[in-house]
Amino acid sequence: MKRTQRCPKCNGRKLWVIDTFRVPGESAAGAVLPVVTHQEQSTGRFSLGRSVPQGSFNLWLCDACGYSELWAEKISGLRHDPAAGVRCVDTTPDPEGPFR
Repeated sequence: MKRTQRCPKCNGRKLWVIDTFRVPGESAAGAVLPVVTHQEQSTGRFSLGRSVPQGSFNLWLCDACGYSELWAEKISGLRHDPAAGVRCVDTTPDPEGPFR
């Protein structure tokens, strides 16, 4: 939808875009829906880790049928952390791979 500017379900052309999608929270503005929250690494002897949200979502919504898509933004800070349920699956072929 974001790339084609059309709804993939009904081919609608009237789309709503909600930048930095938020969910209801303690403030009237709500809270930004993060892609994932990581545990920051402790660097000092008495340092405490703190939760750091990574990324956000833009919401694209079709006015005709209601179909919607979430698009992730600002995800360069994501880290591979399977223990926390965050995995990176990279199937990019190795450019220096075996020649056949």
